[in-house]
Amino acid sequence: MRITLFVISLFLLLNPAFPQETRYQTYKAQLKINANKDGEIYKWENKNITVTLDYRTGEFLLKLKNTDFQQTEGNSTATPDDEKQQIEYQFKGILPVNDILHQKSITTTYPVELQLSCDELDINQTLNFQMEVTRPGSGSGGYRIFSLNGKLYNDELNIPAFDGFDNEVDLWIVFNAFSN
Repeated sequence: MRITLFVISLFLLLNPAFPQETRYQTYKAQLKINANKDGEIYKWENKNITVTLDYRTGEFLLKLKNTDFQQTEGNSTATPDDEKQQIEYQFKGILPVNDILHQKSITTTYPVELQLSCDELDINQTLNFQMEVTRPGSGSGGYRIFSLNGKLYNDELNIPAFDGFDNEVDLWIVFNAFSN
């Protein structure tokens, strides 16, 4: 009886029809924003965000609230949005995980589209990003560093936080992911 259970267990572990699922976890995520107003650069940074990335499907999700930001350099505004109302923004998209997992070079850049949505402001806009994925070292296995850089345009989105700023606002989403 024990031998039978052992053989069945060994069969399940080694059989490719029952692959062990590798799970990935993201951590150390941050969002940076740069915007210009009257010739001055305003910078915001949030190191307390959560990025979700499903390595099986490539589904990417980042949820933000207008109150999630603190300014890191220079100017007098404390947040990019002075409104009292809590507003949620979501960035969603599908990342090319198959390419990322089989990436041969240490650093590769991928074009990525993320959908920016906000129900409170009736925003549903596709934004283009350049995503740089770094696979540090040969022994790093499933560890990756992701850096997405894109722009949003005030004349298209009309986000209250950027009223009075120049049209072009730079965004960076940076996070690490590893298998566990």
